Amino acid sequence: MEQTPQQIIDYYDTFYAGEGFTYYPPDFTRRVLASICARAGVRPGARVLDVGCATGYYSAIFASLGYDVVGIDISETGIRKAREMYPDIRFEVQDATALPYGEGMFDLVFALGVSVANTQDMQKLHHWLRHLLHVTTAGGSVAFLGGSDLSGRDSATSTWYNHTWEEIRHFAPPDSGADFLGPWLTHFRLMKSLPAVFAMNGVTTSLLRILPVHFQRRIVLLLKNR
Repeated sequence: MEQTPQQIIDYYDTFYAGEGFTYYPPDFTRRVLASICARAGVRPGARVLDVGCATGYYSAIFASLGYDVVGIDISETGIRKAREMYPDIRFEVQDATALPYGEGMFDLVFALGVSVANTQDMQKLHHWLRHLLHVTTAGGSVAFLGGSDLSGRDSATSTWYNHTWEEIRHFAPPDSGADFLGPWLTHFRLMKSLPAVFAMNGVTTSLLRILPVHFQRRIVLLLKNR
């Protein structure tokens, strides 16, 4: 069952007040984000919107790579902690489905593991991705990342839904006016170790689809705004 916006806020306020996420180390993460930017064709100095930034870890890595970053999250607790840890970065409490920014403000919109995507309603997902494209510059990209074991079931330890490959194939919104690359299946370890073109492509996706083991594949979809 999908949660209400207030339930989502309450969950993340409590989550961020505790230990929060366990992230890969900074150098590892820096290589992963650099790989995504390389595949999207986004150069240092570009404006990045980190949607669902949590306590700011990825925003800080983008900043260390030379990007001009704004991090947003629906959780006031998460944003407060982000501001405390990274005072030189701009963080705002915002709803990812109702962004207040003007058309074409960002060169890259980065959305990893955002709760809006925890749905089987493709129309809802398409509407949201079109909304992200609205604040993306002409020639810029939306980098949408999720995770799935491809089972079509909720995760064993949470209510996060694992999309099937057939569902993932239809993530890109039709008639959006954007070109899209992917969706691909990959893994952060591949993105850290391989050149971007090898970590995110059709062959890698096919191999990760047929592996007969349950593990979280990383989903990557790039929407290139015209």
